[in-house]
Amino acid sequence: MQTTSRRRPAGKVLLPYALLAPAAVMLLLFSVYPLVSGIRYSFTSIGWIGDKMEFIGLGNYRQLFTGDIGAAKFFKLAAVQSIYWTAAVVGGQLVMGLFTALILNERFPGRVIFRTAVMVSIAMPAVILALTWQWMYDPFYGLINYYLQLAGFLSGPKAWVAQPNSPLWPLIVVGIWMGFPFMSMMLLSGLQSIPGELYEAAKVDGANLVHRFRYITLPQLRTVIIVAVMLNTLWWWNHFDIILIIGAGGGAFTYGAMTLPILAWFEAFRWSHLGRGAAISVMSMIALAGIMVWNARRELRSVNE
Repeated sequence: MQTTSRRRPAGKVLLPYALLAPAAVMLLLFSVYPLVSGIRYSFTSIGWIGDKMEFIGLGNYRQLFTGDIGAAKFFKLAAVQSIYWTAAVVGGQLVMGLFTALILNERFPGRVIFRTAVMVSIAMPAVILALTWQWMYDPFYGLINYYLQLAGFLSGPKAWVAQPNSPLWPLIVVGIWMGFPFMSMMLLSGLQSIPGELYEAAKVDGANLVHRFRYITLPQLRTVIIVAVMLNTLWWWNHFDIILIIGAGGGAFTYGAMTLPILAWFEAFRWSHLGRGAAISVMSMIALAGIMVWNARRELRSVNE
């Protein structure tokens, strides 16, 4: 009996670790190992998976920052466009998400139906949505060109995307449309946590709608907005499928749709410069981590004050 009683505590102690082991193995296999491998590849001359790997130190990084031609030119252009892409998409999602959340927070008939409809783009696979938008932007068969020509804004077919000099803003429109439902749901949860007594007291004091929004809604939503913006920045900085399918035409090289993740993919898997592609990914990760750390420290200082 004493032996049995001694074994039970050991089993209880080991049980949580046994249950967590599969998740830990998957995390190491699909997250930590690729991260470590990518950092290691960035210091080598490897061209593709299975190629001979030679240590070259900071050679790949010097190519990205030295001169204004070749890899350095592409890297600078992709870095600028990554900032433009992320700022425009996340900013647009914030504006549309806040506007949608304010509407869905009001009481009106069919509110549940509209809340459910807003989530459609999140429920559908991103590849399906990207292919749908690719068809909508088609110069000959797309709905966008058809209705613009019907309204007299266009005199003929226009290629909006997938051209070497195509602008980035058509992709930004898609990114805002796909991402604002998540932003609106987060902001809606924050709006519903604001006590109604604050608005009632403000009305008694004579505050109008603009004053209530400025002095009650926005301050109460500050933390939720910062968290939502940080999460969306992480996600949309590294976004890949929309830009590759719509902007790059499924694999064609275009200057206008070149962000750091797209450039890293071209370098590693199209141009057989796996080491250089890994270096681009590492620099992108460092830039994103710096933004997140700065934002988190600024938020912590404001809370402590």
